[in-house]
Amino acid sequence: MAKNWKFVKEKDLLFEKVFGRDHYWHFHPEIIENAGTYMVKVVMPTGGSHSFHKHPKMHEILYILKGSAEQWVNNEKQLLTAGDSVYIDADVVHATFNAGDGELEFLAILSPANGWEAGTIDVSTDEPYASYRLPK
Repeated sequence: MAKNWKFVKEKDLLFEKVFGRDHYWHFHPEIIENAGTYMVKVVMPTGGSHSFHKHPKMHEILYILKGSAEQWVNNEKQLLTAGDSVYIDADVVHATFNAGDGELEFLAILSPANGWEAGTIDVSTDEPYASYRLPK
């Protein structure tokens, strides 16, 4: 009988640095192949961001652990703090900006796993997204 679970200890996390953000993968294609969902803890420094992008074949849930996030979904913006979350369907443009003075920490849960190959599409230079955060 195949084992259909996996414990992941902190020492076993897959770490990557992506555009100044620290990613601590709990579930990722390289860690557990048959997972239907992936989960990463993101640590974003003061002033950091994951600018406007979309995942064509994966939906995403963001759950704020620490700090405050200026969270955009399409043209709507909200401030999220510890305990807040947002669900974002596949192919929906979104962005996360650290809105606090310290680190922002959040969990990102992505699914379905078979959408991984479609990747992440950056639209931060496309209108209207390029104009949303212009200095006033």
